[in-house]
Amino acid sequence: MVKQNITTELYCNTRYFKNALILMYSIFFIIALFKPLSAQTLKFPKDDGRHENADFEAWSLFTHINSEKGQKFGVAIFFFTGKVIGIKASGLYVVVADERKKEYQKFSKIQLPLFSSTTHTEDQLMENYSDNVLERDPKGGPYKVKIEMDDFSISLKFNPMKRPIDIGQLAVGEGSFNRIYAIPRGKVSAQMHFAGEEFQLDGIGILQHQWGDKPEQNALSDIFALHLKDSTDVLIYHSGTFPEINTMLISDSNGKNRILRKFTADADTVVIVKPSNDKFKLDWKFKSAENQFKIKISPSFKGQEIEMLGLSYWLSRCKVIMEKGSGKTTDGIGYVYIGFDDS
Repeated sequence: MVKQNITTELYCNTRYFKNALILMYSIFFIIALFKPLSAQTLKFPKDDGRHENADFEAWSLFTHINSEKGQKFGVAIFFFTGKVIGIKASGLYVVVADERKKEYQKFSKIQLPLFSSTTHTEDQLMENYSDNVLERDPKGGPYKVKIEMDDFSISLKFNPMKRPIDIGQLAVGEGSFNRIYAIPRGKVSAQMHFAGEEFQLDGIGILQHQWGDKPEQNALSDIFALHLKDSTDVLIYHSGTFPEINTMLISDSNGKNRILRKFTADADTVVIVKPSNDKFKLDWKFKSAENQFKIKISPSFKGQEIEMLGLSYWLSRCKVIMEKGSGKTTDGIGYVYIGFDDS
């Protein structure tokens, strides 16, 4: 009788633990099923270069460079590859902001496989569009840009002063995402032929690299790339339309990096661009009550509309003021790079 009771008890316990184990595995399976997959760890030099399965990929440099004579320029450079009407295309845009003349000039080259020469190297950064090159040695060192056009040329080096920051995945449409990382500050040196003159230039800049699904026009994330005089760098991704995006990278002078998701963003004015009649929001204010700071951004002077793979953006250099909770303010320079407002 005792033996039978012990056997019965063991059977019940075994059955109980087996059922509990099945239940536990089921719970883990359901959690895994509904939990978003985290992005894989970045690997360099491979992630510096092109990702073959991406429908869209772009390398962006926002630079502020000056000559020995005090001439100030903003040079924004975009190398990109993706699909236009189902055809794989590559290209580059350069937008030069001349502070003295208060004007912008755009240079571009679009590459279609049937009509031009485009090459790249796997597992490292080497994009070559008809001898316009963006590259980096797989062992590290500066990013190098060489662009030759009929009335413009630039040979530029971007030497990272801070390490790459993994920003993760940002939505670019319903169920569509881009993976993004950024180097928030680098030392820039360049030799530029522009407006019939030669310039030797030095300054700073931000580099960002993104790839994944092609962005939808109404889901574009506005980008704000900012440098402050205390060596703090700020990179903001924001969209008030679906899907909403609120991501801010703050990299301070001590190498401490924070990624914030809770902040407000408002724009005071709207500019209407001719002849497209596209509308873009300007004069932005960002505020974080939790982290006790405010950022105010105002365009330095009129910007420039550009199109990339059928997507319209507004690009402008800007003045920046950051006010901390203590009341202390720091000013700086930056870029706004925003999609059109369809509200």
